[in-house]
Amino acid sequence: MTTVKKVLQRGLVATAIMLPLILVFYSPADAQARVVNIPCGQDIDATINADPKGRATGFVLGADCTFVASATIVPSDGDEVVCAVAPTFEQRGPAFDPTTRCTVAGNDSVENVFKPTGQGGSMVTVHFEGIKITGGNFTGSSGSGAAIAEGKMTDTSSHYGIEVMDNDAAGILSAKGTFERVELTNNTRDPKALGFIAAAMKARNEVEVKNSYVHDTQGNGLWCDNFCHDSDSHPNGFWVHDNLVVNNGRAGIRFEEVGGVPTAGEALIENNEVHDNSLHANRGGISVRDAQDATIRNNHFGAATIGGVAYLPNSHDVAITASDSGRSDRPNLSSIRVVNNALDGETVKGCELPNTVVACAGDTRWCPNIVDRVYELLRTYLPLTRVNNVG
Repeated sequence: MTTVKKVLQRGLVATAIMLPLILVFYSPADAQARVVNIPCGQDIDATINADPKGRATGFVLGADCTFVASATIVPSDGDEVVCAVAPTFEQRGPAFDPTTRCTVAGNDSVENVFKPTGQGGSMVTVHFEGIKITGGNFTGSSGSGAAIAEGKMTDTSSHYGIEVMDNDAAGILSAKGTFERVELTNNTRDPKALGFIAAAMKARNEVEVKNSYVHDTQGNGLWCDNFCHDSDSHPNGFWVHDNLVVNNGRAGIRFEEVGGVPTAGEALIENNEVHDNSLHANRGGISVRDAQDATIRNNHFGAATIGGVAYLPNSHDVAITASDSGRSDRPNLSSIRVVNNALDGETVKGCELPNTVVACAGDTRWCPNIVDRVYELLRTYLPLTRVNNVG
């Protein structure tokens, strides 16, 4: 007998003892949760999509095979999709690069490999663990081309030790929840998605990404856009910390169009290794655009060797950009704190408005809003002490 001990909200799966014939899940959170074992060769989308939606189910995939989805897979509330064999990890600086033993791939007609949704289109909490997801096809729609389209997932959803790669637009689209020890790579295979939804991960709500390896994607690496709305589950906001973010075509980490509405979120971007990004755009390693309320601290830029791999500086030797388009339909740049980063020869560019550049100097850099600009002008002519209203 094989026993799998399951904690629904954490999603750790341990296999032990003898033959994988019966999988028994235990959950203090939901004693009614059941398990469905999906062996290699079984139709994964038909199995998960036909499952009753009224209670949580743990779907355990057979190891060392590829499940090809002929239709988008739709887990429901409380469901978990995990591999029968736990992932292993290689440490890369602060990140952990997972190797998984289960693969789920969309065929050529599948726009999104997974799209969790509840009854009647309701929100769902879902956990993914130890699987590789690939093959989302971009059709030109903003909702297509991803491994997981997460618009109907809750902010308490979670992902652990998954690999997300080789998707046409975004690896994760409308990301929700927490991402730990995940790998996001080689997404945005279709250049028509660039400037649109192209990213390893694109979020519109605050998420947490930690100890993850984000690399070699043609678009942005990690991107929170369209107000990056507040989440009660994420008190640190768009919290991107302790990751390795390298070799992405646009910004490694981007925080864009955030502010001006009551639900606008915040960002805390800290303790990341950020190198050799913005290969095809002048955005730097970390890019803030038309956004407010972000702290960028204790990140490492410049050339570096991590885990025996040498990385170049970010393109144009720009570590961080903070810029304002000047557009009236987007938030003004304000309250951006850039503190104690190891630049290693790179620069901080900004804060910018059309035809205006306000220099940022020293180890602690501030990006002024309009009030700060007035103070700076007055200070040029009057012996005033600047009121530090942005921290």
